[in-house]
Amino acid sequence: MTAAETPVIAGTAGLMLGKTAAAWRAPEFGLSDADRLVVTFSDGSAAFVKGATTEDTAGWLRNEHRILDHLRGTGLSPEVLGWRDDGAGRPLLVTEDLSTAYWPAAGAENPNGGTSTVWRPGDIDVLTRTLDRLRRTPLPAGLPRTASWPGPQWPRIIELADRLVDAGVVDRDWLEAHAATLIAVDAEADTALKLGAHLVHGDVRSDNVCIVGDPDEREARLVDWSHAGAGHELHDLVQLLPTLHLEGGPPPWQVCTEPAPLIARLAGPSLQRACVSDQPDWLRRVFITLASINLKWLAAALELPQPVPIRTCPIEPDANPSPTSA
Repeated sequence: MTAAETPVIAGTAGLMLGKTAAAWRAPEFGLSDADRLVVTFSDGSAAFVKGATTEDTAGWLRNEHRILDHLRGTGLSPEVLGWRDDGAGRPLLVTEDLSTAYWPAAGAENPNGGTSTVWRPGDIDVLTRTLDRLRRTPLPAGLPRTASWPGPQWPRIIELADRLVDAGVVDRDWLEAHAATLIAVDAEADTALKLGAHLVHGDVRSDNVCIVGDPDEREARLVDWSHAGAGHELHDLVQLLPTLHLEGGPPPWQVCTEPAPLIARLAGPSLQRACVSDQPDWLRRVFITLASINLKWLAAALELPQPVPIRTCPIEPDANPSPTSA
């Protein structure tokens, strides 16, 4: 978004709501490729504005609007204030402004800039209750599978064994001894799991969560529903737990150890990303630790010996450890 485009987007949002844009700013964090603004209007109200920039972001934004429209009044997501889609590939979504909520991903400012994730006491319980509510929410008719459901992972992971061993993620003997089992369990994910029965967010992580309400009546709001779709009822929880553990939450294997095919499949992306050398050192260290967490979890789920002890991964103090983008 260029400096010239910013007032145009803010002004368009104002016209959509019958208001006059008085000021605007970029959000403090977030990884979306879409244009994003917090717009304050002349009457003192504010809104969050998200605009497509490419064909991909247009598709993601249409999907997000469909989901938010379905979730109106549930308290699971921001409320929609306005929607414009001219068919030219540049839809614009206006939702309630949640800037005053507590955002765990911005919980602490670092001396060298940036923020660190801080989950306050009780916040994780609030989030897990929200995921329970989401699992009980009716699925919109005809909703396709979530875009965050990956294809088979373990054949490629076995091919990357040398890199995983070199990174200290796993012992070679352990991986060779259990390769056939891991590939077979991964393959079961597409046949043994009910993948189309529940609405899943598809990208639950600390910077897509905010906490609203009084201390005794807190609720979590999930934002950025770009990859939402149909999936397994535990998809969001299983995808979240390793990163949540990295941020001070419970070990995943203390929360659940089944279904193993789901754990195996969703562990795959972090294991593969741990093998990528062309990324910032701090980010690769995060993925190496996530890979170690996922392997320990999968070993517990399959009642296998532990692959290696979990490594301690030092994260740069000015780096938010949420490793994925949407």
